[in-house]
Amino acid sequence: MKTQQLLTQDLATSEITVISNHATVAVTGTKVARVEEISGHEQENPSTVHVDFKVKDPNHQPEILANTEDLGLILKLNDAVDLGLLLVAMGMEYKTPEEIKVTLTRLSNLIDEFA
Repeated sequence: MKTQQLLTQDLATSEITVISNHATVAVTGTKVARVEEISGHEQENPSTVHVDFKVKDPNHQPEILANTEDLGLILKLNDAVDLGLLLVAMGMEYKTPEEIKVTLTRLSNLIDEFA
């Protein structure tokens, strides 16, 4: 029997704007999960990172999104690392050296927790 392990972490973000060529949607992050690859089936079932979002005011969205309450983002692990590093670096632009140190310690602790 093929099984996958799911590691989850709650996520509480401020409002995030998701855009497409048809609509703009306001969302908040609710959860990050890592789904582990299935041993022996890594090619067809690699590890992935899922980010879940809650849509704000779904009834005020264009008709194409009127019934959409949740959105998700699924990334391969390397893409999650690359995107995560870019987001951390850009988000820390105006941080003090002390704040950077706290963030790096937090990152190290999270890596240890999920390793």
